[in-house]
Order: sequence, then C-alpha cells, then structure tokens
Amino acid sequence: MSALSALRYAALTTFLVLFLLGLGLWRQRRESGLGIWLLRGGWIVLFLISWYPFAALMMGTLEWQSPVRPGSNPGVRAMVVLSGGLRFSEPPEPAVMEDFTTGIRCRHAAWLYSHGWQMPVIVSGGDAGRGMTYARLMEAILRKEGVPAEAIWKEDAASSTYESAQYVRRILQPMGIRRILLVTEAYHMPRAAALFRRAGFDVVASPCSYRTKEFRGDWQDWLLLSPRYSSMCEGALHEWLAFIWSKARGRL
Repeated sequence: MSALSALRYAALTTFLVLFLLGLGLWRQRRESGLGIWLLRGGWIVLFLISWYPFAALMMGTLEWQSPVRPGSNPGVRAMVVLSGGLRFSEPPEPAVMEDFTTGIRCRHAAWLYSHGWQMPVIVSGGDAGRGMTYARLMEAILRKEGVPAEAIWKEDAASSTYESAQYVRRILQPMGIRRILLVTEAYHMPRAAALFRRAGFDVVASPCSYRTKEFRGDWQDWLLLSPRYSSMCEGALHEWLAFIWSKARGRL
C-alpha cells in the first residue's frame, strides 16, 4: 500500500469511528443508566485503541523494556529465532506462508548472520497446519536470505514461547551451550527472554521491529485513526496477559 493510499485509508477510518461515536452519543443523549454508560465507554475504548498515541503507549510498556543488542559477540554460541504468525493461501501459492511477524524475525536473524554473528541458527516453531511446521517455513526464509543450510537447526515441536525454551534446551544443553542470542520482536522480548532464562540460558537479546519507533509525532499520528493501531493494542494486551498467566503458573 502506498503512503497516499495508507493516509486515505486512515482518514476514512478516522471519519467512520468519530461518526459512529457521535451518532451513538447523540442517540442516547436523553437516556441514562448503566447500559448507556457502558455503551459510551465502549465507544471511548474503540477510539483509544484506534488512536496511535494510545497504541504506541501500550506497545511501549513492553518495547521500552527490551535491551539493545551488544555491538560485539559476548561469547554467544547459538542464535535462537522464535516464530510469529502465518497465513494460509490458495494454489498456485504455497498452502502455508509466513506473515509479517515471522518474516521480520527471520530476516533480522539472517542480517545478523551476515554481519558478524556466524553461528548455528535454531528456528523454533511447531505445527503450522497443512503438513507444515513453523520451523520449516523459517528455514526457507533463512535459506533465501543467504544463511547456509548446515547452519540452520530446526526445533519443530513447540506450540508456545514456553515450549520453545524447553525444547531448545533439549537441543543445546547436551552440547554445553548456555549463552544464546535470542531473536524476536521487541514487544515479545521481555517475556521470551525471561522464559529462556528460567530454562537455564544466559540470554543476549536482539529485538527487532520496534513499532513505537514509527511514531514521529506528526499531525497524522495525533489525528488519524486506523485498525492497524488496534492490532498493536491487541498484541500488547496479549503479551501482558501471557506474562501474568506465566507468572501464575510459576513459569517466570
């Protein structure tokens, strides 16, 4: 999508959200009661999660915790790349393909490999459906980006970040490898790094895709609304709930 098309799309979304918000408040202006306040609260929430400053703040509560990757290798012996999402397609395209999250993590790992971090790269992710695993998808991306096949190791059973930490440990522990370079998106890194440390790893973080860095404070950032920002809020909320759940189950 071009910058102009994205701007028009965001402007249309802004108009629709504000129109619906105003319509709802106007229709209920003479009524009262808990239901009306819940309705108004719902419209306010809809506005907030579609508004970039709020979405950036929610995402920032996670991304601002992510450490900066060191400039040189502090004794790391393996790189671990965590899977993200996927999408299904129809022929003649492959039945299962990576989405942005999985793709950006793998491409970041490939860039690291070609810029001084030559080491085994473990891709972690289990069943993706239709006879495919996340690990195989990620391996294909890394191969296309120039990482040699012999440097890619697959962990293809995990269905969660917690399981990735446990199953990667089974691969690396017999080799005496404890210090790893962990690759995932910045908002996912705090929980992921904590789970891998709990599994016994000495984690060096290499976060990618900082969504809050896209916020530049232009008038469009302050005035326009977009469903893209609600997806940022959803991602941040998911991470916080997953963090709380992991704490409750004693995994962190």
